[in-house]
Amino acid sequence: MAVVSMRILSPSAFITILVWLLLTEPFGSFAQNDVDCLRAIRSSLEDPLGYLGSWDFSNSSRTSICKFIGIECWHEDDNNILNIRLPDMGLKGGFPQGIAGCRSLTGLDLSRNSITGNIPYNVSKLIGFVTSLDLSSNQLSGEIPVDLANCSFLNVLRLDSNQLTGQIPLQLSQLSRLKTFSVANNRLSGQVPTFANANITAESYANNPGLCGGPLSPCSGRSKANHN
Repeated sequence: MAVVSMRILSPSAFITILVWLLLTEPFGSFAQNDVDCLRAIRSSLEDPLGYLGSWDFSNSSRTSICKFIGIECWHEDDNNILNIRLPDMGLKGGFPQGIAGCRSLTGLDLSRNSITGNIPYNVSKLIGFVTSLDLSSNQLSGEIPVDLANCSFLNVLRLDSNQLTGQIPLQLSQLSRLKTFSVANNRLSGQVPTFANANITAESYANNPGLCGGPLSPCSGRSKANHN
């Protein structure tokens, strides 16, 4: 996979993430952490089409995992993962908890697969520095966790075309960097958040008849009360 330029991050976001990485763990240990992370992801997901079968961990060279399908590294000379992009690969299973080991990760795309179950309640502990999260077109269920509001670097958050229920946490309005947001085609209800720095249109909430507020129809007194 091609190495992605760090210019996709704003200077302030890049500096913050880099300082955190340097302070929390010796840099040399990241390579093994990320190898273990990918091992855990592969073992936790069903891969009927065999895409992840190409992840060969027998090669211990420093740059081996950067050549894996769906993997983009910070730099070609190390094994520190920048993005994991595995869309439309027929993957099955729950959200891979082992992804917490990829501690330098800034982007995750698992869209158009068959990921089931809930979004982890502690998702910010697993992928706290991601700037882009795309879980669209899966079979995720349950409620959107409030903890997503702690993924404070998010620019893109796509949860559309799942089976999510309940209300959208109003705390997501704290995501000041967010530019793209969609929860269309779920089973959500209640008042939608207000995002200060993003122009979120009604299309982002389409096919959730119970939603109201923002670019949608005004909420009734009952809908507002449900969020209190």
